[in-house]
Amino acid sequence: MQRYYFFRVYTPPHPKLLVNHNEIHIFVEIMTQEKNIFAKFWGWFAGRHKISIDTTDNTHDAWFVVVRPWQVLLGVVALLALMMGAAIGIVAYTPILDMIPGTPGEKSRNLLIDNIVRLDSMEREMNNLLVYSDNISLIVDGKTPIVRNVEMVGDSIDIKSKELIPTSAADSALRAQIEGTGEYSIAAAAAARKSTRTQLDMLPPVQGVITQRFDPKNEAFGVRLRVEASATVSAVKDGTIVAGYWSPDDGYVVTIQHSDNLLSTYKRNTTLQKSVGARVRAGEVIATAGEGEGETNETDKSSEVELELWYKGTPIDPEGYIVF
Repeated sequence: MQRYYFFRVYTPPHPKLLVNHNEIHIFVEIMTQEKNIFAKFWGWFAGRHKISIDTTDNTHDAWFVVVRPWQVLLGVVALLALMMGAAIGIVAYTPILDMIPGTPGEKSRNLLIDNIVRLDSMEREMNNLLVYSDNISLIVDGKTPIVRNVEMVGDSIDIKSKELIPTSAADSALRAQIEGTGEYSIAAAAAARKSTRTQLDMLPPVQGVITQRFDPKNEAFGVRLRVEASATVSAVKDGTIVAGYWSPDDGYVVTIQHSDNLLSTYKRNTTLQKSVGARVRAGEVIATAGEGEGETNETDKSSEVELELWYKGTPIDPEGYIVF
């Protein structure tokens, strides 16, 4: 049995439809055989369906198309799959998510991974510091430090147990070498330091009382002495005068270059007794104590002298090499 469905639609006049008025008939012809419900549905699903636009006089089709429902369904599914694949590809391979506020894109994921790695490293360092602090506390208390067996779990450290540091043959050999009388022993190092200090032993520049000690942290690179007014200042060691000048803060200043990369500087003087380039010997007078006119203490007739020692460009404590 053939069934026909007739529709009437009103549209504006169209020259291609060869119609002079706005009444057009649209009908759908369904060519199926009605047997039972399943056969009826299958016939409709697999059958051919004609959709046409005809003129009002039914003389010919102005436009028609023949379709099958399964073809339409397949086309819709294919279109949806294509759209889904395109959407997944755009999300996966383009930075579009980074442009959407509140959406975790590639930058957000990379930042999260970096933060996790950084946090894990900080946790590892904190654990190491805790072990170090505990060992220092044990050493201060006179106890034996401990070593902790740690098991790596991913990038994290988990402290499992404690045990005494095992004694090895290499450790015993190193202990014997240091406590013995060899080249690298503690006694040999002390003798070497004593030898170096003996080479740098010097004479005091002037007799007086120390009023300020060596303190580089507070920019005190030498010692300051309270001496008698007009006391003479002598060279602490043989050398050559390389600088002599006056400054508002330090009065007359003289600097002597000694052997062994040693410099001695004498500040707060009233006058200079030697000129730049002069050779001086240890104990030879090079200046007169005092900072200059008006700087002498009028109550007890005393003044100050400041001595700095520089060894290889580094300030050293004069009290370590001179007996004042």
